[in-house]
Amino acid sequence: MSQYFDSVASVWDTCPAKVERAEITAAKIKEIHFESKHSIVDFGSGTGLLGFQLKDTFSHVHLADASEKMLQVAQAKIAAANINNIETHQIDRLSELTSKHSAIATLMTLHHIPDVNEFFTDAHSALEDNGMLIIADLYEEDGSFHKHNPSFDGHNGFNVSALSAIAENAGFIVQHIEQYYEIWQENFEGVEISYPLFLFVVKKSKQTTAQ
Repeated sequence: MSQYFDSVASVWDTCPAKVERAEITAAKIKEIHFESKHSIVDFGSGTGLLGFQLKDTFSHVHLADASEKMLQVAQAKIAAANINNIETHQIDRLSELTSKHSAIATLMTLHHIPDVNEFFTDAHSALEDNGMLIIADLYEEDGSFHKHNPSFDGHNGFNVSALSAIAENAGFIVQHIEQYYEIWQENFEGVEISYPLFLFVVKKSKQTTAQ
């Protein structure tokens, strides 16, 4: 998938829908109560559309992505704006991070990750005690959402009850789940339909241990 995202990196920020989606997600994240606001990881950050909007909420923002080209765009934006509290990391997994963080956020990233159980285990290890994991992604859909991308081999959205069970098994406590946004685009029949997104917030408790 990195090849696909490398190929669209230069035009990623020109899509108004992607910009709006990131703005609305950032606003929802800012409503969450965090025990610490020392650092947040925007995992699957792309060009940083989400992470840049959290630079005044957290002391440090870490943009993490597998796509070199996406992060190059992010780096250029950081330099142009002379921002000193955002840094980038080219990684495939959260387990590659070398320190623990107050929060991890992902926007439209989880459905690209093959092993969801592994992701939650990695996230648990990468968070401080009482750290928060925020996932914004698609509810279950029929596969038409990615019809424009023949190389897509991820998940066709998620059942949030199943996701809750995976999170709890990894040692998280589910805090909040809500539908908060809709993406409108054509399905297989060429009819424009709504693809709703959920906001999924879980907490790493001091008393919990990953199983």
